[in-house]
Amino acid sequence: KKSGDRRHCKWCAKYKPDRCHHCRVCGTCILKMDHHCPWIYNCVGFKNHKYFFLLLIYTAAATHFITWTMLDTIMESVDSATPFASMFAILFGGVLAAFLGILITGFLCFHTWLMLKAMTTIELCEKRGQRGGKRGGSPYDRGFGGNVRAVLGDNPLFWLLPMSLPSGRGLYFTEEDPSVLIPARELETQRGVPGRGARRGRRQGVDIDAYGGPLPPRSSNSESQIWAEVSRTFGYGATDMAMLGKSGVNQQDAYDGAFSGTA
Repeated sequence: KKSGDRRHCKWCAKYKPDRCHHCRVCGTCILKMDHHCPWIYNCVGFKNHKYFFLLLIYTAAATHFITWTMLDTIMESVDSATPFASMFAILFGGVLAAFLGILITGFLCFHTWLMLKAMTTIELCEKRGQRGGKRGGSPYDRGFGGNVRAVLGDNPLFWLLPMSLPSGRGLYFTEEDPSVLIPARELETQRGVPGRGARRGRRQGVDIDAYGGPLPPRSSNSESQIWAEVSRTFGYGATDMAMLGKSGVNQQDAYDGAFSGTA
């Protein structure tokens, strides 16, 4: 968890990226898992973190609006001429709105602080921020603007609207993306462990488990040189290279080692 090496979930037996955690309630791994919320009966993770954050904003705004606009009605209901049933209903509604408003506002402030710190609730509890970067900070910190965009999306015009989700696939969250990743074909079916090609590469001294290590810089190499470099790095044989060539894989894409499952 702290070495940066590839992990696999012991429950799902599949590849487990950084910031991914297994939820025993949902029975699956959640990318960038924040917590399991019983109120929405779902996990809060990479794909719905913005929706959860907006839910807090909308709920806090609604409860505050109800509380402050009901003050005059509550004061009038205290009059002895008001029927007991009406007075009870008004007082109960006002107190309930005020209580929920205070509770959700505190929860919203907490998650806003987590967003600006580039942390999740699980990471805060595990104190993973001491792994790197500033002491007490997060290794995934991208600054104020970057941290907000990582949750609310890239376009500021849609930050308060349930649309325009953050870019990315939830596999990595650092500014410097890994230059080489194991292709999906090198992961054994339904298991997050390197396949035969990756093991051959490891025997040849290629550190593929730790995202492969950087390849030489892209240059104007010939097509044959590029394919030779791909074959040497990932341990592909002649049959593998022939299959890649017939599938129409772009040589530079294969050279870059994009984690798209096509190389």
